Amino acid sequence: MTFELSHLLLICLTYLLCLFGAAYMTERGMLPAKLIRHPLLHALSLGVYASAWTFYGAFGMASQSGMLYLGSYIGAAAAFMLAPIILIPILRITRTYQLSSLADLFAFRFRSGQVGTVTTLALLCACLPLISIQIQAVSDSIYMLNQQLGRPQIAAGFCTIIALFAILFGARRASLRNSHNGLVVAVAIESVIKLLALLTVGLFAYFGFFGGHDGLMEWLAANPDALAQMQRPSTPGGWQVLILAFFTSAIVMPHMFHLAFTENVSYESLYKATWVVPLFLLLMAVCVPPILWAAHASGGPIARPEFVVLNLGHTLNQPWLTLVAMIGGLSAASGLIIVAAVALASMLQNHMVLPLVRRPEQTRLYTWLLWLRRLLIILLIFICYLFTITFGESFSLQQLGALGFAAFLQFLPGLLATLFWPGASRRGFLLGLAGGFGIWLFAITLPLHREILQLDIPIISSDQNWNLFVLLSVLVNLFLMVAGSWLFPGTTSEQQSAEACVMNSLQRPLGQALPSGQASDLVAQLEPRIGSESALREVNRARVELNLPQGDLRPIDMLRIRSQLEHNLSGLLGPVEAASILQTQSPTPGGGFRAREIHLLEQQLEHYDARLSGLAAELDQLRRYHRITLQRLPIGACTLSDEHRIQFWNSELARYTGIDDESCIGLRLLNLPAPWNQLLDDFASGDAQHEPAVQMDINGVPRWFSLHKASLGGASSQGMVLLVEDETEYQMISRNLAHQERLASIGRFAAGVAHEIGNPVTGIACLAQNLKLETDSPEILETGEQIVEQTERISRIVQSLVRFAHTGRQHNALVCEQVSLQECIADAIRLVQLDSRVRQQRFINSVSSDLKIYADAQQMLQVFINLLNNASDASPDDGEIRVEADTEGKRIELKITDEGTGIAPEHIGHLFEPFFTTKEPGRGTGLGLPLVYNIITEHYGSIELFSPANKKQNNGTQVVITLPRYSGSSPD
Repeated sequence: MTFELSHLLLICLTYLLCLFGAAYMTERGMLPAKLIRHPLLHALSLGVYASAWTFYGAFGMASQSGMLYLGSYIGAAAAFMLAPIILIPILRITRTYQLSSLADLFAFRFRSGQVGTVTTLALLCACLPLISIQIQAVSDSIYMLNQQLGRPQIAAGFCTIIALFAILFGARRASLRNSHNGLVVAVAIESVIKLLALLTVGLFAYFGFFGGHDGLMEWLAANPDALAQMQRPSTPGGWQVLILAFFTSAIVMPHMFHLAFTENVSYESLYKATWVVPLFLLLMAVCVPPILWAAHASGGPIARPEFVVLNLGHTLNQPWLTLVAMIGGLSAASGLIIVAAVALASMLQNHMVLPLVRRPEQTRLYTWLLWLRRLLIILLIFICYLFTITFGESFSLQQLGALGFAAFLQFLPGLLATLFWPGASRRGFLLGLAGGFGIWLFAITLPLHREILQLDIPIISSDQNWNLFVLLSVLVNLFLMVAGSWLFPGTTSEQQSAEACVMNSLQRPLGQALPSGQASDLVAQLEPRIGSESALREVNRARVELNLPQGDLRPIDMLRIRSQLEHNLSGLLGPVEAASILQTQSPTPGGGFRAREIHLLEQQLEHYDARLSGLAAELDQLRRYHRITLQRLPIGACTLSDEHRIQFWNSELARYTGIDDESCIGLRLLNLPAPWNQLLDDFASGDAQHEPAVQMDINGVPRWFSLHKASLGGASSQGMVLLVEDETEYQMISRNLAHQERLASIGRFAAGVAHEIGNPVTGIACLAQNLKLETDSPEILETGEQIVEQTERISRIVQSLVRFAHTGRQHNALVCEQVSLQECIADAIRLVQLDSRVRQQRFINSVSSDLKIYADAQQMLQVFINLLNNASDASPDDGEIRVEADTEGKRIELKITDEGTGIAPEHIGHLFEPFFTTKEPGRGTGLGLPLVYNIITEHYGSIELFSPANKKQNNGTQVVITLPRYSGSSPD
C-alpha cells in the first residue's frame, strides 16, 4: 500500500502544527492554569518514556525473544512504583539545590566539575543510539509508505522540524528551572496520542480481526507455534538484566530526568505517577501480542517485525489503520527527541561550554545563554542525524536500543550512592564509571566493529551473551566505585554534599561564614563573571524571594541570601559554576558559620517533622520539647561556643534585651548592642559563677539582673550557658517596703513633733491675745494680731502634718466622713510647699468651698499630695499649678493642671503600672500613681491624664479626677 507523499506530509505537518498550537496556547496563557499545573497532566508527560523503541522495537523483541519484551515495561513501572524511595528524594535534592540534570546532581553530590563533564559525555554517548532510533523509526516508517524521498531526506526534514519545536518551546528562558509549560503540555498530548494509536490498532486486531476472545483462542489453538514462540525461555539472567537496565533508564535518561524533576511543579505529580505510568505501560504492553499474532495470521510477509504495527493496516487493506499507527510512531519519536535535546543542551552548556568559554564583553548574560543553548540544540540534533545516516541503517531498532539502555545502566551505582551511601567519593565514582563504560564500549559495541571491520568474534557478538557483558560491566563499575572510595576518601565538602543528598536529610548551607554587609557586596562579587545588570538582577531576585530588606544585612541574612543565590545560579549556570562564582576569597575563621548553620537547620526542622518517621520522628519530638522548654523558660538563657559566639538565645532574653535571636546568632558577645555587650562579656570572661543584683539603666529606667553561668562539654570544648534573671520587681518591692517603713517612721516623728510644737504655739497665741487687755497701743495690738495669725498658720501646718502621719498607717477598712475638697487640697498645698524649691511655684486653689465628698480624709490627702508633688516636679520654678473643680450632675470633676514639660505619648499608657517612672533614678519609685489609682477606685471614682494640656504651647499635663458628690448623710 502506497500513500501519496503530499498526503503523508500534510498529515505529519498537521499533527505537528497541532502540537505547536497546544504549546503556543499554553505559553500564552490561553489554557486554564489549573489544567496546565495539574499533577495528572505532568504524570502523563512521563509517558515520553514509551519512545519509538517501545512503540516499534517491542514487536521486534517479542518476535525474537517472546515475553522478554515485557522487561522494558516492568523495569520502568517498577521505577515509578518505587517513587517514594527513589524519585521523591531526587526531586527534593533537585528542587532544594536548583539542579536541572543528572550531571548537575552528580557534580553537586561529588562537588566536582570534572564529574559533571564526564557524566555529560557519557550521557551523550548513551543517547546517540537512543535518539538515532527515533529518527530511524520515523524515516523508515514514512519511507515504507512512500518511496519518493530517500530515508536521509525524510530524516533531515523531521530533524529540522523537531529542532525548531525544541528551540521555540524548550529554550524560551535562560534558566531551565523556569518551567516550560508548553513543552510539558505538548509531550503529555503526545503520550495520550501514541497510547490511543496503539490501543486502536490492538483493539482492531483483537475484535476486528480475531473477533474477540473466542476467535483469538481458536487461532492460537490452531497455531500452537505462535504461543510457544511467545513463551520461549529467555537466556539466563536476561530478565533480571533487562528489567534493571530499563529501571535505571526510566530515571537517568536525560528526557526522563528533565520531565520528572526539572519541569516538575509538585511532589503530587510523582505520587500520581506511581499508578499512572504503570497503567500507561500496561495498556501499551497488552497490545503487543494481539497485533503480532494478527500480523502472523493475516499471512502477509514479516520482513521487519518491529514494523508489524505499521504493516498490519496494509496487510488487512485498512489504510486508516496504517495512518493511525504512523501518527502513533511519530508521537513516540518526536517527544523523546525534543525533550532529550533540551536536556542534553543544558548539560553541555553547564559542564562543557561555560567552564571553557567566558561570556563576551558587552553581551547580556541571559540572551547569550539562551542563544548558546539554542545553538547546542541544533548541533545535537545534527550530530544525531549524522549518526543515524552513518550507522543507524546497519542495525535494527532492537540492537540500537540495547546499546543505549545498557549504557544508562552504568549510572545506577552512582545514583544509589547519591541516595544511600554517603561514603562514596569522587574518585571512586569516576573509576567505577570509567570501568563500566570501558567494558560496555569493548564488549557491547563489538557487533558494530564486526560489521565495519569484518571481525569474526562469534562468542562475544552472540545476542545470547549480551546480558552477561552488561551484568559484568555493572559489577565492575560497582566494585571500582567501592574500592576507589575506600582508597581515596572524599573531602569535607564532598561529605557535606553527601549528607545533604542522603534520604531524610535537610538542606544545608554549603559555604563559609560571612560578616554583616550589604547586598551591593554580593553584586560586586558576581559582576566580573556575569555582568553588572545580571548580577543586580540575581541579587534582587534572591532578596525578594527571602523577603529581606534593602541596605545593611545581618550575618545570618548574608548567609541566607548567598545560599539562595547559589541555588538560583545553579539553575542558570550549573552547580559547579555557581559555587565557583560565589566562593569566598577569605573565609571567616572560627565557629560563626557553624552557629548560624545550626540556627538555619533548627528553622528548617520546624517544617520537617511530617517527613520523619519511626525513631527519627520520636527524636525530633524530643528535640522540639527540649527546645520549647528552653525558649519558654521564665529566665533569660543563651549558649556560647568556645569563642564566646552566641549559638542559642531564648525568647525571655530577647524580651529583656530587645535583641531578637536572628540578629545575634553567630555574633561574639562584644558585638552585641550596649550595654549588654560589656556586661555579658565581662561576666562570661570572669571567674565568678554568679553576680547578684547587677544594676543597669535601660532607656533611663533602672533595672536589676542576676547573672549565672555554667561550663558545657569537657576538656575539648569550652562552651558555656549564661542565665540572666530579671530581679527588678523584687528590688523595687524591697526598696518600696524600706521607703514605706521610712514614711511610717517620719509619720511617727511628725506626730511627736506636732505635739511638742502645739503646746508652745498655744501658749504664744494666748499671750498674744492677752496683749489687748494690757495695752491700748495700736502698734502693740497690731503686732499681737500678727502673732496670732502666724500661730494659727503654724497650727494649720501642724494639723496637716498630723493628718499626713495618720495616712501612713495601715487600716483594715476605709474611715469615711464628710470631706471638704477645698480644705483637703489646701492642706495638701501647705504640706507640698514645705519644700524650699516648691515655694517659688504658684498654687491656685479654685475649688468651691461647698463641694464635699464622702471619703477617707487621710487617703484623699495622700492622693492630692502625690499629684501636686508630681505637678511640682514637672513644672519650672516659677510655674503655676491650678486646681479647679466643676459639678456634673451628682459627680464632681476635679482638674489639676501644670505648665510642665508634659508626658511622652508612649509613656501615658504605662503611668499607672507599678514601678514605672519617668523620673531620674533615686527620685521616684513608680508606686505613687498606682497608689492614687487604687485609692480613687476604692472611692468609686476615676482618674485620667491628658498631655499636653496646652495644645498651642505643647506643654503641661492635666489630671482629671471624677468623684461622687456628697449631699446629706451619704454620697450621691
